[in-house]
Amino acid sequence: MLSVLIPTYNYNAFFLVKKIHQQLILENITFEIICLDDGSKSPLNVKNKEINKLSFSSFKSLEHNIGRSAIRNLLAQKATYDWLLFLDVDVIPVKSNFIKKYINCFAKDKTVFCGGLLYEDKIENVKLLRYKYGKKHEEISVEKRIENPDKYFFTSNFLIQKEAFNSVKFEEKLILYGREDLLFSLELINKEYNIEHISNEVYHLGLDKNDLFVAKTKEAMENLIFIDKQSLIDTTEMPLLGLVRKISAVKMTRIVGMFHLFFEKLAIKKSSVFFLNCMKVSYMCHLKLKHE
Repeated sequence: MLSVLIPTYNYNAFFLVKKIHQQLILENITFEIICLDDGSKSPLNVKNKEINKLSFSSFKSLEHNIGRSAIRNLLAQKATYDWLLFLDVDVIPVKSNFIKKYINCFAKDKTVFCGGLLYEDKIENVKLLRYKYGKKHEEISVEKRIENPDKYFFTSNFLIQKEAFNSVKFEEKLILYGREDLLFSLELINKEYNIEHISNEVYHLGLDKNDLFVAKTKEAMENLIFIDKQSLIDTTEMPLLGLVRKISAVKMTRIVGMFHLFFEKLAIKKSSVFFLNCMKVSYMCHLKLKHE
């Protein structure tokens, strides 16, 4: 009835899998948990192999890295059941009735369900740029998510029917980090699937240090340039692309692009979402010149 699909890379997945497994057993439904490591060859996979000892659960490590989109498509391909629950490996359910809430969604067809994200206000988190960014842009109330369903679609916690997934799939042309969720949500809407937001949140646990988060953000900007060049998205769906085009129209691309390293250093040093957003615009201008 339910396939829980967890992509991982160099991370201890056992803690999450055990929590989800406990809830599934309590609900007494037919299920499977499939966890795939994307070729990290991490020593943590020794612990991850413990997943294979849990009933109806499996862990396997791929020989080679295939990317964030491709591994999700592979997980869906391996899934046995009609409903697919995708979870990022670095999350944990907030409530003990997490699985039960998703089971209650099974009655609806043509609908994809998003549970939402929360960030723990721990002392070790609050100074991190990743925490600040997440609180501002990702920890969104269900009421606000409902108002703009495609904008707040995150791959970290969503339920979808296998038939719906197979008609959309993740864009495997995207190799680097980021933006695969945006393309996926827009394609769902194009195929006339409903995106329904519910209050069934997970905590995002794996918060990157500032320098790593900024590096991943730059990769996401590179993906965005690629998406634009490939005409995979309407510019109106992505305000950042629209802003960069306006900068280009007034011949300011080169000047704005010169400051991306300056903003990058400030974003890392000050854990500043403002300077991170400035870096995004500047780096996009830099990339646009580079690819012209």
